[in-house]
Amino acid sequence: PQPPDVLPNALTATSANLTWSCPLEKNYTVISYSVNVTLDKPNSVNADCIHGQNRSYYFTVPAYQRYLYISLEPFTSYSFAVLVFMTEGEGALSMPRLFTTLQAPPTSPLNISASVLSYSSLLVSWSPPTCSNGIISGYMVTYTPSSGFPSSPYNVSKVTSLLLQNLLNNTQ
Repeated sequence: PQPPDVLPNALTATSANLTWSCPLEKNYTVISYSVNVTLDKPNSVNADCIHGQNRSYYFTVPAYQRYLYISLEPFTSYSFAVLVFMTEGEGALSMPRLFTTLQAPPTSPLNISASVLSYSSLLVSWSPPTCSNGIISGYMVTYTPSSGFPSSPYNVSKVTSLLLQNLLNNTQ
């Protein structure tokens, strides 16, 4: 028979619904499917957060044509292929299909520091998070002066520093 037609669909940052269909041929009986999910590290934005090299998972699924795969990495590319097992023997492997899991919140920024520039200004800087888990469009910076009321948030786009000016004298 023809190889299965596969269709991956990312549901969340860590799960995907994997479905496939086989051509309708009446001269064979499906026993099970072997499903292969392989990490596509070169095409993954989050590659630095993935431990290990080229992880590949094989598992056998009974004769139904759907599998909910969990425990995937956020915003990471995978390939998905299916091999059919019949009473007559092994079928052809499907063409691999690529999919990317959805984005998730990033890990915290690193190396946060504040440098005093004058009696009323600070330069706050940080490094991007180790795991972006998606595309970082910006950062939100807030501070709390000694009066105890938080500042309005500062939205900073794609830069990793912010100059805070017009601070009250002797603010801690």
